[in-house]
Amino acid sequence: MKDKEERIARAVAYFKEGYNCSQSVVAAFADLYGFTHEQALHISASFGGGIGRMRLTCGAACGMFQLAGLEVAAMEGKAQNPIIQTRYTSDPAPVVHGDTLYLYTGIDNEDGEGYQKTFWQLYTTTDMVNWTDRGKVASLEDFNWAGDNGAWASQVIERNDKWYMYAPIQLRGIGVLVGKSPYGPWNDPLKRPIINKDIYDIDPTVFIDDDGQAYLYWGNNGLWYVELTRNMLDYNGGIVEVPLTEEAFGGYKETYVDDNGMEQTRVIGVDCYEEGPWVYKREGKYYLVYAAGGVPEHLSYSMSDSPAGPWKYKGKIMDTPEGSFTTHPGVVDFKGNSYIFYHSGQLKGGSGFRRSVCVEQFEYNADGTIPEIPMTKKGVTTAVSHLSPYERREAETIAMSIGVRTDQNEERGVYLDSLDHGDYVKVKSLDFGEEGAKNVMVCARKKANAGRIEVCIDSQSNAVATIDVSEATDWTELTADLDETVTGVHDVYFRFRATDTSNREELMQFDYWQFVPNATGVESIATDRKAGYKSGMYDLSGRRIHRPVKGIYIKDGKKYLK
Repeated sequence: MKDKEERIARAVAYFKEGYNCSQSVVAAFADLYGFTHEQALHISASFGGGIGRMRLTCGAACGMFQLAGLEVAAMEGKAQNPIIQTRYTSDPAPVVHGDTLYLYTGIDNEDGEGYQKTFWQLYTTTDMVNWTDRGKVASLEDFNWAGDNGAWASQVIERNDKWYMYAPIQLRGIGVLVGKSPYGPWNDPLKRPIINKDIYDIDPTVFIDDDGQAYLYWGNNGLWYVELTRNMLDYNGGIVEVPLTEEAFGGYKETYVDDNGMEQTRVIGVDCYEEGPWVYKREGKYYLVYAAGGVPEHLSYSMSDSPAGPWKYKGKIMDTPEGSFTTHPGVVDFKGNSYIFYHSGQLKGGSGFRRSVCVEQFEYNADGTIPEIPMTKKGVTTAVSHLSPYERREAETIAMSIGVRTDQNEERGVYLDSLDHGDYVKVKSLDFGEEGAKNVMVCARKKANAGRIEVCIDSQSNAVATIDVSEATDWTELTADLDETVTGVHDVYFRFRATDTSNREELMQFDYWQFVPNATGVESIATDRKAGYKSGMYDLSGRRIHRPVKGIYIKDGKKYLK
């Protein structure tokens, strides 16, 4: 371990200073990121003359490893955007409820071009840096009138302990699902669209004003709204069209015939509304953020003193995102900070049809206007709260990952699947406290080839525990003592390694993990017995267990430490 750390430290120093790289330098990074030495040699040769004569800047070093299919973000995963790396996500719709931010997204097709969208996914966070994949939250199958494609940008809102998802179905209108929780399950009480005016009925946004009146806005190449009834399933009066004037949106589109007799569209003014409205109220002012400028799109906004307008154009917020000709906003305040969500094509393999959700933190100007916000790969790096490592955490709680995919089923829920040699997950800002942790438990099972999980603190080079998964042919809770007591606030890496590097793929699946505090005993604490409670042993998440592993467990309403 010491030799490895020295080689990696030396490699980092060489990359930062731009010195010539030696065999040992590349060997360190080959080991760190899961290459064979031959692969590292082959990659480096493309940078001009082989290892001994290669001069690398830090940026060139990143490029070298990206060629091998890894998104090496500042070498240790310090970039946070896109915030979801396990699949292509689009059209972010954040909603804050209590201590949690719920992020609903569309899912883009991984193969081919065009939009093949059949369901929506849910992610949650309490700290803005770690995102837990809650799986498929709703799909076209929840609408008996929907087709087999077109699960476009939705938005969800809570009212009177019910949750309402307004979801556009391509060319079929806007439907509304109702659930008892942000996770569903959902039902379609109308059995038809709530809005079905024309093909431009997409991108719904919904908000409830201080007087209790709810509004639903929507529209592509046009903007419309209705005043919803108290039950959120109908509307009063008719559909109101918002005039797309230069004063309201900075300009407008005009159709003309060019010299070749072809019909074209041009923007009159400095900007124009395109689609993707997001409406909200803050400190007495109404905000309308939207995709603007035609294609490719950027984000702009308008403000008003009334939800009915008139709106006044205030300017551009964000440029066209990298790798995508569309964008889609979502703006919320959460735990004292303001955030704007959008999508880009930054994730490896991304495009205008394979997008990925990003987020930036920002501050309003003193007069309430929104500044122009740069898109960054850094994203949100400071947690607004710390996670406890002593509670059971889902393996799909991720700040940054490489090579990781999720899957789900009815038995396990969501879990990490098909983990290969060199893949890893980073979880940020875990508070181990003053006494610290003494061991760690993971629930995993072997897949096709034997492998292990290396648990690292703050860096992939600092492994404090290794857990062999090669004998776990079924889901098994496995434990390992830590090489050192971990105290204070740290990032944790779960790094997946093959036992035999010639068999590097399909090593394991990973469901959840938990650290055990470094304490000699825990005073028994009475706990409330919930309805349906049965005598037995439970972990801290409330899941019944047959036998306790090392750590805290509950039996007959009391906590114990093994």
